[in-house]
Amino acid sequence: MMKTNWLIVLLILLVVACDDEAPTKEPDEPALPTAIAPLSGMLQNNDGSYVLDTNDFGSAVFIQKDSFVLASISLKNFAPNTVHAIHLHAGTCENPGMHWNQGKDMSHSFCNEKSLGITWGKPMAGDVGNASVGYDGTGSLEIKTDLWEVGTGSEKDITGAVLVIHETFEDFTTECDPNHGAHPHDNAKIACGTLSPVTQ
Repeated sequence: MMKTNWLIVLLILLVVACDDEAPTKEPDEPALPTAIAPLSGMLQNNDGSYVLDTNDFGSAVFIQKDSFVLASISLKNFAPNTVHAIHLHAGTCENPGMHWNQGKDMSHSFCNEKSLGITWGKPMAGDVGNASVGYDGTGSLEIKTDLWEVGTGSEKDITGAVLVIHETFEDFTTECDPNHGAHPHDNAKIACGTLSPVTQ
């Protein structure tokens, strides 16, 4: 009987020791809302619409972090030593619409709106900026702003918008000058990607 009791005690001690050695699993942290856009080349049809080709021009990642969005845009396979304007557009890559502007019409200027407490200084909420490409055909642009959101469904949500890379750079600041006259916006579209939510 004593032998049996000792065996039971020994088994209990072994089980407790094994439980102590088992790694404690940390609860999974919730994933941050994210939208991504692989960038493909754009070929314009005679009717003004576009077809996406198989050329890989990089990608863009937009991540919601607390009260702001961090956008990281990586470009590749571009002509070396060039600068390209980047916009968010409504519509699709095949039929890009007007600049994305938080659902507001194009008469609503964001020149004096605040982004993280600093003047945005660009006409539209979807005016991302200019990205420089180096001698190797690659470039990048990183920007953070609270004028955008990811996955919220609000008017600030950029999910579903298209990111368009234009042929040349643009002077966004000059366009905010009230004395600046109208000029044609004929900067060719050369690459595009749709911002799609990342499913967890």
